[in-house]
This record gives sequence, structure tokens and C-alpha cells, in this order.
Amino acid sequence: MNAFAHLDLFDGIPAKCPVKGCHSQLTPQELLAHLLMRHRPEDSMLEIGSEWHTVYDLDLAKLTPGCNHVVGVIAYAGSNNANRSRPIGPELQLVHHLPIILMLYVSPPAPNLEQMYVLYLISPVASRKVSAHVSLLHGVEGREVRGLRCLRNFLDAPLLDSEELLHSNMDYLIYTATDVWEHCTTGDRCKLQFKVVLHGEPNLFEVEDDPQEEALWQATQ
Repeated sequence: MNAFAHLDLFDGIPAKCPVKGCHSQLTPQELLAHLLMRHRPEDSMLEIGSEWHTVYDLDLAKLTPGCNHVVGVIAYAGSNNANRSRPIGPELQLVHHLPIILMLYVSPPAPNLEQMYVLYLISPVASRKVSAHVSLLHGVEGREVRGLRCLRNFLDAPLLDSEELLHSNMDYLIYTATDVWEHCTTGDRCKLQFKVVLHGEPNLFEVEDDPQEEALWQATQ
């Protein structure tokens, strides 16, 4: 049995909405639309800028095998000096932020196969202008733990720029159960810590900036 045979099916498995009091369970793409249409962005998303080191915690005991889990919901604003960036709030618009969900899938136990913990990103587009660095952190030292990168390239060959694509062209980052248990925090709760660093400027519709508008904005800085 191939442990990686069904990687492309993970984003069809429902996950619970992370907003407090909401019990909706939807597939990751449906969940992203649900968060954008049914919840206020300030209640459901965390605004992240370019090259910010953002750490998310997950309680290991609450992770159900065979299920998707939301690690974090991001409104990516790009760099501080980007003319498209805006503070997060009720007026958040897709043209200003790139919505992203960091998902974690935990594989069910199977004979002769070690459990997998699979990280992947969901966004509305396969963006060529935004790249992501995701990693598991060692609970005590805070250093990054190397995982197995597994490609799923539906649009580009692996050696082109596929490492910069989100959604269905985003690679999977896989950790084994041994990795997870060795590097989770100790104490009252065993927690997993994941770090996310995003780069590039959000441009949901992949349109080129107006040179005159960009020059005018630069002149005002």
C-alpha cells in the first residue's frame, strides 16, 4: 500500500469551522468561502505581513485521525509598504488581502504504515506572486524540523516555479508520527507548533500594477 497514493484527496475531507460557536463542517475550499461570506474577517482571520514569523499551536490530543484540521486562517497583506495592503476589518476585500487556510491532515492508523501529519495550504487561486515557508518547530528549542516535501503539480512541471504556487499546486509537507511525538512540547498539554512565513505581494487576480499609479504611490512615501 502506498502511503502517498491519496494525497490529492485530502482537500475533499471536511474540517470544522474554526470560528467560536460555529459548528459547520466543510471541505477546505468550501470552508474558505464560508469564512469569507458568513463570518467577519476580524473574527476568523489573522492578518500577516511579508516575512513575519507567525507560530500556531495545536493540541495534539484534539487531533482526530482521518480528519482535516484548521491550523490557522490568514489574511495575507504583503509587505508594509505595499500599496494594496489595508488593515484587517469588516471592509477587508479580496483585492487587498490573499485569504489562506493552513490545513493539517492526520492519516488514520493502518497496518505496517506509520501515521502521517500532512500540512498544506488552501487559497482562492494558484498564486505565482506569493510563496510560503511552513515548518514544524521543535517544542523545546524552537528550531525547524525537516519534513518530507511531496509534489502535486497539476499546472506546472516540478522543476519550474511550482514551489511558489498555492491551492491545488501547493506541495504537501509531511511529518511522521515519530517526528510529531519527538518534537511536540511537554507539560500539561502536548502541543504542536507550526511556523508560517509568507513572501511576495498579494494580487488575487494576477493583474499587473498600473505603472503610473505605482510611481505616484512611490512619490508619496
